[in-house]
Amino acid sequence: MSEAERDRRTVTVSHAVLRPSTRAIRLRSLLVAAGVSLLVLFAVLAFGRGGGPSPPAVFRVPGQPTGMVVVGGQVWVASQAAGVVRLLDAESGRQVGAPVRIGGAPARLALSAAGVWVTDTARGTVIAIRRAPLRVFAPIDVGADVADVAVSADAVWVASSAEGVVRAIEPGGRRVRVLRVGAQPIALAADARRVVVANAGDGTLARLDARRRRSLGRPIRVGGVPVALALTGDVAWVADARGGTLMRVDLRSGARVGSAIGVGRTPVAVVADGRGVYVLCRGDRTLVHVDATRGTVDSRRVVGPDPSALALDPRHVWVADAGDDTVRRFDR
Repeated sequence: MSEAERDRRTVTVSHAVLRPSTRAIRLRSLLVAAGVSLLVLFAVLAFGRGGGPSPPAVFRVPGQPTGMVVVGGQVWVASQAAGVVRLLDAESGRQVGAPVRIGGAPARLALSAAGVWVTDTARGTVIAIRRAPLRVFAPIDVGADVADVAVSADAVWVASSAEGVVRAIEPGGRRVRVLRVGAQPIALAADARRVVVANAGDGTLARLDARRRRSLGRPIRVGGVPVALALTGDVAWVADARGGTLMRVDLRSGARVGSAIGVGRTPVAVVADGRGVYVLCRGDRTLVHVDATRGTVDSRRVVGPDPSALALDPRHVWVADAGDDTVRRFDR
């Protein structure tokens, strides 16, 4: 998608009828020089030597990138329109090897010990890709409207938005356990102990015991339209697409912590670690950094026309954009 051309304005400057005196010319020259010096000083203070954030590195990734994970200095990107998964070098942004063709519409990715799992929204399947040596395994049917995928406790967890369930696939695809979680499960987040499900249809979070493959109590009612979440310890950071806010939820007590944090219009993705929380807002086309301790917005950075996914590593925040077929790498 090309950027819109900026309007160009023609400015007509009229010359004065009266010729100014030599003294006036000298005075005006001194004032102009002083003004330029002040502008240069301001620019150095504001943008030089750490005064402002550096611009992102932009890498072209054709085919509408919609899912992304980072591991071991490499970035896995699902290109939905192209039916492929691409592997990029995290430092240079160059593609590593040929695209991995899986067909269908690869949309979301989850890391496993050996590689990645990919959702195919067109065919209602998940596919495993092994890193070394590279191998694509046979698709596993998981039902209609596959929304997200996560890996925890040696199982692959897949949300079906249309059916209101999450399926736990055992190693090797031998057995599938179906857990009813709520209306329109749309996003998953997992750690070693649990899987948390954001149900956009009824404004709840469902908690699943990853080891025992069962529900943990009743869903937590958070309200709004929860569409994305990330975990840091016992806290879930939940993006509400309706309110344009980020909520903190204590997963042990099921209670919301503090007030909702206004982040911007139509948040679509959240990533978090011990250093901070990042929210991608599609409506504002911004990447928002939230201080996890204070619960305040630290910064907002402009992204592309249709931001679709986030990933995080110790040094960078990665933003996939389906609108201009790019991946942007921001310094943290």
